[in-house]
Amino acid sequence: MFLIGLRGLINLGNTCFMNCIVQALTHTPLLRDFFLSDRHKCEMQSPSSCLVCEMSTLFQEQFYSGHRSPHIPYRLLHLVWTHARHLAGYEQQDAHEFLIAALDVLHRHCKGDDNGKKANNPNHCNCIIDQIFTGGLQSDVTCQVCHGVSTTIDPFWDISLDLPGSSTPFWPLSPGSDGSVVNGESHVSGTTTLTDCLRRFTRPEHLGSSAKIKCSGCHSYQESTKQLTMKKLPIVACFHLKRFEHSAKLRRKITTYVSFPLELDMTPFMASSKESRMNGQYQQPADSLNNDNKYSLFAVVNHQGTLESGHYTSFIRQHKDQWFKCDDAIITKASIKDVLDSEGYLLFYHKQFLEYE
Repeated sequence: MFLIGLRGLINLGNTCFMNCIVQALTHTPLLRDFFLSDRHKCEMQSPSSCLVCEMSTLFQEQFYSGHRSPHIPYRLLHLVWTHARHLAGYEQQDAHEFLIAALDVLHRHCKGDDNGKKANNPNHCNCIIDQIFTGGLQSDVTCQVCHGVSTTIDPFWDISLDLPGSSTPFWPLSPGSDGSVVNGESHVSGTTTLTDCLRRFTRPEHLGSSAKIKCSGCHSYQESTKQLTMKKLPIVACFHLKRFEHSAKLRRKITTYVSFPLELDMTPFMASSKESRMNGQYQQPADSLNNDNKYSLFAVVNHQGTLESGHYTSFIRQHKDQWFKCDDAIITKASIKDVLDSEGYLLFYHKQFLEYE
């Protein structure tokens, strides 16, 4: 199987967690364009210690050079160990943790690429990582006495979503009990959907008497509700399904199947859609044809096995409907059904109006 841009990565000893994230990043359209057009201006004393320079080399000389043999990413691994020491060593690491660490190091090493324009994201940084991955999460805390609202907006690179089967209660009411269909997902015999997880993430949560917050209107500690919504959507939305549960009592993997769509409309979860919500449910307004909030799936990272003994693979979209499975050095053609039937650990979506082949 050979296509420009597709190349296997050798496993250097439990490094499948890194390989699957590298595959997702190298197939992120705007990131690919940045690296292939040589726009990085390195400001580090030694370019050999710069992760952005190494990624540029990876894109230009490895993935898009026409080489057919699998690449050995030893320099990349060494740089990650150097700049994110908590990931050093040959133990199996968490792919989600590696993604966040890689974005953080790339963000720090991209400082010289700021083009002087005012940053249009909540991280107040104009580097290519923040341009693509940073969104703004709005938190509204409402006092239950005077109904005053305190609002904060925080940057995010990914959204972590609770799943049914975890020790956190998932539903205040049964899944899909409103009978609605959002994002083309209807409920088949109680199957949980990505939309369900997003509804749960953005529903109002009562903080209770043990978590009273000082209300600026009442000038005293009061019970309140908290609600998270999307203030600003990133170009690439990454959803982390929280399959690994670590607590004082147990460590386990949650294998609940979550159905996720090829196309995702984030309009129901925007801060601007809050007024049209009732009890965590969403009534679709007739004029909700806002293409700015529509996304296409382009990469899925999966974890097979248990917490102690597992393996990461990824599905990558190469063209509009061409999908491939990346299993370290081995790349095989995959069907859309293979992708959508997979368990899903990290889901990568790209804004449709900025997407091109």
